[in-house]
Amino acid sequence: MHCPFCGAPQRFFVKAQDWNPDEFNVKLSEISKKNLEAALQLELDNASFYDCAKNKAQKAGDNYSLAKFKALMKVEREHASAISKFLKISSPELKKQACNADSKVNSKEGWEREGRAIKSYSKFRDEATEQRLKEFFGALVEIETDHLDLHSEYFK
Repeated sequence: MHCPFCGAPQRFFVKAQDWNPDEFNVKLSEISKKNLEAALQLELDNASFYDCAKNKAQKAGDNYSLAKFKALMKVEREHASAISKFLKISSPELKKQACNADSKVNSKEGWEREGRAIKSYSKFRDEATEQRLKEFFGALVEIETDHLDLHSEYFK
């Protein structure tokens, strides 16, 4: 089971009574702040891309791709929201981004985007000195790896 909002595996779930709203209050090192800012840009770019891909799939009457890209867009937005909380900023709005009219081409680009995110988040996890950020970036690596599976149908 995964969180329907952010895609985190069940082991990251916390009972409501155990929730600590201070989990985002982390004293950030300069490198972690820089890495969070880069991660925020990655998530916003990917969310914008999936928003475009969702709209193209809808115009094409491709309901499967519409649902897939819509779900991915929402998850990437949730990641951007969490990162914004660490940075103590408002979550930025999505900017319009171009994509292809073909969902298969968009899935290939999505695959490449997720691969870049995994590589970046693995590096950010390893560079973090804050335990909470090591956990956070580690979770993002897992979640983005799951996203690869959603695109892999075209590459089998």
